[in-house]
This record gives sequence, structure tokens and C-alpha cells, in this order.
Amino acid sequence: MTSATVHRHRTAMVRHTLSQPMSLAVRHGLIRPGVTVFDYGCGQGDDLRALAVAGVEATGWDPHFAPDISLQDAEIVNLGFVLNVIEDPAERVVALKAAWELARRVLLVSVLIVGAVPVDGLRRFGDGYLTARGTFQKYFQQSEFKVVLTQTAGVEPIALAPGIFALFRSPEDEQDFLLERRRGRRASTSKYRTDRRAKVLSAKPHLADRIANAIDAIAKFALQRGRLPHPDEVPSDVHDLLAAERVSFARAQDVSQGTRIDERLFERAAADRREDLLVHQALNLLNRSRSAYRPSPSMVRDIRHHFGSQQQFAEQTLEYLHALADPQRTAAAMRRAADNGLGAIDEDGRLVINSRRVVDLEGVLRCYVGCAVHLSGDIDHEHIVRLDPLRRRTTLFSLTAKRQPFPETSTSIMIDLKRQDVIIRDDPRVLVRKADVFGMASLSRQRSAEADRRKSGGYDEDRVLVRM
Repeated sequence: MTSATVHRHRTAMVRHTLSQPMSLAVRHGLIRPGVTVFDYGCGQGDDLRALAVAGVEATGWDPHFAPDISLQDAEIVNLGFVLNVIEDPAERVVALKAAWELARRVLLVSVLIVGAVPVDGLRRFGDGYLTARGTFQKYFQQSEFKVVLTQTAGVEPIALAPGIFALFRSPEDEQDFLLERRRGRRASTSKYRTDRRAKVLSAKPHLADRIANAIDAIAKFALQRGRLPHPDEVPSDVHDLLAAERVSFARAQDVSQGTRIDERLFERAAADRREDLLVHQALNLLNRSRSAYRPSPSMVRDIRHHFGSQQQFAEQTLEYLHALADPQRTAAAMRRAADNGLGAIDEDGRLVINSRRVVDLEGVLRCYVGCAVHLSGDIDHEHIVRLDPLRRRTTLFSLTAKRQPFPETSTSIMIDLKRQDVIIRDDPRVLVRKADVFGMASLSRQRSAEADRRKSGGYDEDRVLVRM
């Protein structure tokens, strides 16, 4: 069979929501209104329509569905599940290089990886498989695909999820992205389904009301960073409003501090930002990030405000790294997490936690999770995370029927830090300690159901994720 019999266009899916790569880019703030997007291999254009609804300037090209659209550069370029349907390895490199040349800031690249879908019954063809529909699929190893991207683009890719990577043009942009990701903040994708309505404010005679949008923006920044913003760190419409009302930026900061910024929350934000920066830089050094010494101007201001100087920041980061090497500290941090209701310690001393609560862990454990995320990409909120620092492994379990008292898992994703690899397996299990893992109240129905199950002994211990 020749390549001419492969029908690539049949792999284009019809979606009513954003594809996974586009959704991840939105959640991480890479794609937002005001940012230009080009979808290289856009299929039937469902992502483009969803982005347009949210006010994002997006266009795309596809050799079958949109061949007349010209290739054009954009801040964000998406090459979504294209390379894995090209049966010619040389042509894959050509497509990857072409997409990279169009990306002014970030290139998103995604493929299917080994274990993502079963290949039983598929026919071998080249370095992949032919399907019954006459389409081709190449399944990559996570580590293999990362090497391909590095060699082709000449930059180190950042994993967003298994099989999904981002390549940054600017080290400063990469550093900003990594810091915000490690803080655990995510944007919502809900606005990409419905139109947003502008908020209308009525005019007020008092200064705080006349410049409400400006002082709100200043307060929002302050309660995220633990410091007041520099003028170039707020949107231009803030300066337009202040100019129209003839109010200086310094005066707006004073008003914001007096009316919008709670002192206790401000101090907490400063402490959180300090630890965020230490965790971020520690992970930069552990993962040997090439952009580690190219922080953005905004990050430099954070460092100088919270640490005094970049030299003092570097010294404190090294002290932080030395503390991370202590296995007793890691084990103690896991015990404290379980004692504080953040998860459960299993029979082998591993911490099992709901992925949504990882951001609440101590810095030492967030560093450990960060090393795993560096290999696998982002952890979806539908996963349970099992931390095993002694064996240097993190395993993600995807839950089905999450609302059930005893939800089950179908697959697991093991991130092996020793081997620097990601392994997906069929792994059916049952979670019998959901109350501990999800941090439920002591008198909840869930705990009553678990008590009844303990009495009945109605579960197979070999399939249990965390034993009772």
C-alpha cells in the first residue's frame, strides 16, 4: 500500500468545545482576547469558531478543508494532532518547521502518544498504523517526541499534557508562563461557549467610584503579587481612565490601598509570591531550564521587592534546594498534608491527593510535583495524584463516575523521574477513601458510606487505590 491511499482528512473531528491543546492554552492564559492565533491544520474549523465567539482573533489553514487560506504568522500557532496523521517522517519535519516559522511567541504542538488508545487490530504501516477508515496514526513516546521538537526547533519544549508541548520564542515569556503555571492559577474556558456581556458602571461623584476600574486593576495585581504594580504592568485602559479623570498613577495606588487592598490578604499574597518564586526557580535549576536566567522585567521586580536583590534570591534558592534533598523533610511534609486534610497516606507511605489540591501543598511537595509536570504536562482536574518521592515516581489516576461514593479508575499515567519517561497503562482500581483524598467533612455521607463498606469488607484489596 502506498501513501496515496492514506486519507488524512478523515481524522478531522467535529467538536462543540475547544480541543485539548487550545483549551490548555486558554486555561494557562496563552490564548486570550487581544492575542492573535493561527491554527496550522485547522480541520473543520471548530476551534476557530469557538475562539471567535470569545473575541479572539483567530484564523487557520488546512490542506483539505481550508486550502485557500494563506499561511500567516501569529503570536500563537497551533499544530494540533497533525504530525501523528502524516505517514512520511520527512514531511512531518517540514510541517513542524513551517509552523514554528509562523509562531511569533508560542507554538503549540500535540500528538497521540503510546498507550493513549488501543492498537489491537490495526495494521502496521511505516512507523505507525493504518486504521479501518484508511487513516494513518503514529503514536509517539513522550520522551521521543520531546527530542524531535528540540532538534527541529532548537528550543526546549514545555510539556502541557501527555503528547502536548509549547515552544516559546522568548525566554522571558517562557519564564512568565512557568511561574504562573506553578502558582496553580487557571483561566476559565466557559466564555468560549457564550458571549460575554460588558460590565456597565454608573458614574459616581467620589474619586474611588470614578476610577473604580483602575483601582480594582491595581488591587487585583497587588493581591496576586504581594506588591503594588509598576505603571507598565497594568492595562492601557487603566491609564486612559486616569488621564480622563486627571488622576496620577501614584494617587490611584494610594486610593486602592485605602479602599480595596486588605492588609492581611496583602501580606499573605507576599508570602505566597515568595514561595512561588522559590519553587519556580528551584524547578528551573532541577529541570535545567535554558531560560532560567532570563526572567521578564515583571519577574525581576517581584524578585527585588521580595528578596532585595537577584543575588539574595539566588542564595535563598540554593538553600531551598538543599532542603529538598532531605527525604525526611519530604516524608514529614506528606504527613502534614494528610494531617491537614489534604489527602491520604497509603500503605506504602505515598501521599494520594485530589489534583485540585496540589496547589495547597507545601513548597517541597510542589517542587516534586513540578518535576513530574515538567515531563508529563499539566495535571487535569479529573485526576488523583499519588506522590512517591522515595521511588521518584508520580502517578496520575483518571477517575470515572467521580460523583459516586467509590469512583473507579480506568488508566494511570506514571511519571518516572529516574528514567525521565511517561507511561500510560490500563489500571482499573477503586478509590475507597474518597473522603480523605477529597478532604470531606467528618460527618459527611461519604464517610458513613465508607464506614459501612469497611464493616462489610466488600472490595478487592488488589484493586484498591488507597486501602482503608
